[in-house]
Amino acid sequence: MNISNVPKRNAGAAVQREVPLGQKDLEKLFGGPVSSTPARVANSPRLFHGKFADHLWCGHCKRTFPNGMYRQVGEFRLCPYADCDGHASVDAMPWERVKSTNPDYPAVPATGTLYPMAPPAVPARAAFF
Repeated sequence: MNISNVPKRNAGAAVQREVPLGQKDLEKLFGGPVSSTPARVANSPRLFHGKFADHLWCGHCKRTFPNGMYRQVGEFRLCPYADCDGHASVDAMPWERVKSTNPDYPAVPATGTLYPMAPPAVPARAAFF
């Protein structure tokens, strides 16, 4: 699994490639022990949204993580961030869905960055009631 927090350089700079992180690097990034499963393999069709987004957004902590990453706490698979108690499969949604309502967000999110969800638009007729 490739994870990179390195911002892209300007267009004239050398191309940067994602470098696979080791377990110690992942634990430092997420703040504690994490586990991963291949994103395309799941115990049930709903786990990790049956895959297929490369990144998921946690509705609890508002950060993204690669699909398949989680923290095992008892019988639960939680958001991989140590300071979050959101469920990796219940509180997460595909990054593409979050980006569709927030067009200024990057196509590939930076791990660890907060991405607040834009407030829903108020229907026009609600202004009259």
